[in-house]
Amino acid sequence: MTPNRSDKAVQECRRCGTCCKKGGPALHVEDRDLVENGQLPLTDLYTLRRGEMARDNVRGTLQPLKEEIIKVKARQAGGWTCRYYADHRETCRIYSTRPIECRALQCWDTREIERMYALGRLCRKDLLERLDGLWDLVEEHERRCSYEKLDRFTRQLKKDGNEIDADKVLEILQYDTELRNLVIERGGLDPQMLDFLFGRPLAKTVDQFGIRLERKGAKITRLVFNASPAAGRQTDRAKASK
Repeated sequence: MTPNRSDKAVQECRRCGTCCKKGGPALHVEDRDLVENGQLPLTDLYTLRRGEMARDNVRGTLQPLKEEIIKVKARQAGGWTCRYYADHRETCRIYSTRPIECRALQCWDTREIERMYALGRLCRKDLLERLDGLWDLVEEHERRCSYEKLDRFTRQLKKDGNEIDADKVLEILQYDTELRNLVIERGGLDPQMLDFLFGRPLAKTVDQFGIRLERKGAKITRLVFNASPAAGRQTDRAKASK
C-alpha cells in the first residue's frame, strides 16, 4: 500500500473499484457483528494462518504471518478482485455494511488504514470458541498441521534428506486433506467453509517451503525439494492425498 497523501486530483472516493480489485479486506474485531449476523457469511471468508507467507500491504513485503488473518475471498480462484465488487455497476454490493478496512481506506490519504491495518484483527477463536466440537477441530488441525511444524521438518529434510522427516511432512499433508474431506462427508459442512476453518489447503501452499508435489491421479507420489542439492532428493513414500 503506497501512501498517496499529496494527490491533489483525488480528494474523495470515486468508486472506481481500484482498491476492490487489489484484494478483499482483512477483518477486525469491529467486523465481528457483521459475521455473527450473517452479513459476512463464513463461506465468503478465508484464513491466512500463522506462519503462512503473506504480503504486508503497508510495508510491501512478503513475510510469514505472526498472527492469523481472516479475509474476504476473491470473486474467483486465482484472482484478486473482492467478491463483493460488481463490475457492471462499479460498486460494492455490501457498501452500507462493508468492513472497517474498507471504511478506513482513502486512496488519497492512507494514514488511517496504515494506522489500524495490523491492530485488533479478528481471528477464528473469536467466532468459533463457543461452538462445541467445531473449535476443537480447528485447534486439533492447528496443532497437527501448523506452518511451524512444516517449516521445521522441511528445513531438516533439506539438510539431511532423512526419510523420517519426509514421512512427517507427508503425514501433515495427508491429515490436512483427510480432515477436510471428513467434515464434508460426515459433518455435512459446506465445502466453501473449509478455507475459513482450516485455511487454504496445504497441498496448495507448501510451495512456500520449496516443495513441489508430484502426483499420479489424486495421489501424491513424490515430494521434490528444489532449494539445494540435498533438497532435490525425491521421496517415493507415497501417501493418499488430495
